[in-house]
Parts: sequence; C-alpha cells; structure tokens
Amino acid sequence: MVRVILGVEGRLGPVTMTEQDKAAQRSTLILQLGRVLAPVDDLVEKTPPPNTAEYQMVAAALGPDLDCWAREVDQFITVGDSRFQHEFNEITRAPYNLRGSLGDIARESGDAAGKQTSLRDQLSKCKQATLEAIQRVPIEWTARLHEAKSPYSVYLKIRDAIGTAKGRVHYFDRYLDTEFFHLFMRDLSRTLEVRLVTTKGKASFGVANVLAVSRVAAGEFTNYQLIECLPADLHDRNLRVDDMVFFLGTSIKNAGSQPTNFSPADSTAGGHAVLDGIMAKGTVIS
Repeated sequence: MVRVILGVEGRLGPVTMTEQDKAAQRSTLILQLGRVLAPVDDLVEKTPPPNTAEYQMVAAALGPDLDCWAREVDQFITVGDSRFQHEFNEITRAPYNLRGSLGDIARESGDAAGKQTSLRDQLSKCKQATLEAIQRVPIEWTARLHEAKSPYSVYLKIRDAIGTAKGRVHYFDRYLDTEFFHLFMRDLSRTLEVRLVTTKGKASFGVANVLAVSRVAAGEFTNYQLIECLPADLHDRNLRVDDMVFFLGTSIKNAGSQPTNFSPADSTAGGHAVLDGIMAKGTVIS
C-alpha cells in the first residue's frame, strides 16, 4: 500500500489520504505519456522536415489520445472523494499546450527546418515539465505483508518502487543473482547512481554469479558499481531508492512465493549511515 500525501490544507490542518496502487498508476501514466507523444517524436525526427499537412494531421490525432490520457491523470490525482484540480492542471497543461503549438507551427511561414527545430525544443520542455509535475505528487510507502502465491504482485510493487528513482538505486543482498538485472534494471535510466552490494558467493549467487552481466551493465550505466562485502557485514536485504529505504524479507527470486514483507525501513540519517558504512567497507568489483 502507498500513502499519497497532497499539500492541501483542511480545517483541521494538512489532509493525508491513503490509497492503494498510486505508484503503479504513476508508472503507467509516464509510460502512456510516451505513447501519446510518440507521433510528435516522429515529427521532430522526420527527414525531410514535416510539411503543413503533417503537422495538422498529428495535431488532430493527438486530441483524442490526450483526452484519454487526461482521464488517467484524473484517476491518479483523485483519492476517495477528493479530486485535486491544481495537480491535474499542472500535469496536463504542457501536453495540451504542445498540441496547440502544432497548429500554430503549421500556419507559420518560414523554413521547414526552423519550424521542426522549434517543435523539438517545445517537445523537450513539455516532457520535462510534465514528468516533473507527475513526480511532485509525493507517494509515501507503508508496510505491507504480501500473501503467499503472489509473486507477480510483489514483483510489480518492487518495480514500482524502483521506477520512482530520480537519483539512485542501491540494492543490498548477500544472495544477489542475475535475476535482479533482468527483472529490475532493464528500464532504469542509465544516468542513475546504481550500487549492487553482495558477497563473494558462489556459482548460484553473489559476485561469482553476477560478475559477467555486471561488467556489461557497468559499460552502459554511467555511475555503476558492484560491491563485494563480507557475509558478516551483510544480512538483511535492503533497497534504497533515492532517500527511501525498503526492507525485502526474501530473495528477489522467491519474492511472493511465500508470505513476503516488502516494507519501508529506517530512512533516517542514521539508517542511511549504516548502509553507507556497509558500502564503504566493501570492495568495488566492477
């Protein structure tokens, strides 16, 4: 379960609402935004540059898709009977403005390359502003014990948590294996700070198991380290996403097969210091 906290003042002070699956809604919203704007991406990359009719056709087609996406935004910013209009406006403003700009660009005189460059700049600003608006809706995770035989549900919860990362993803697991790379790193931004902390292990886990794929990942992620620690220094499985720390009660491979605890852990300065200390004592392998 996640708690969505929106900065709204009620008569008794700040209103705090709890709603399930808001992290999943946010991930879906971002994915759908990319799909909605895909025709505009095609326009800014088209060679030769688009003509007037092509701008007009994309503008016309974009309307229904944006309206459908806006309904998803409406669900995201609605908690119970409360609908947060300000957040809705902040998230949807830039995409609708971009659609209006398509019509303006189509009517403008001037060279086709210059109009395409203008659209490219507007598209980039639209994506940045919209993603920032979505991310400004804060989500606070609360503890949850997942029932047995729910591996896919647990996978989605972990993936949703990792998907919120803006700066760093650190994972501590003495039994780390290559499943983590395949399940959770495929869609990560390559500019994130990634730290995977594990033990020497053997063929089935640890550095011995993941080293080959880790070297491949290190060649693509700009700030990546695989860190080897002593088994005595690494017991619990912890996931740090930006400044939020989670506890995972079982291995990634077996998560959800049995009752599984995936819960917020100690995210205080002291808790972060413990995790930082584990990494500092370890050896960077790749």
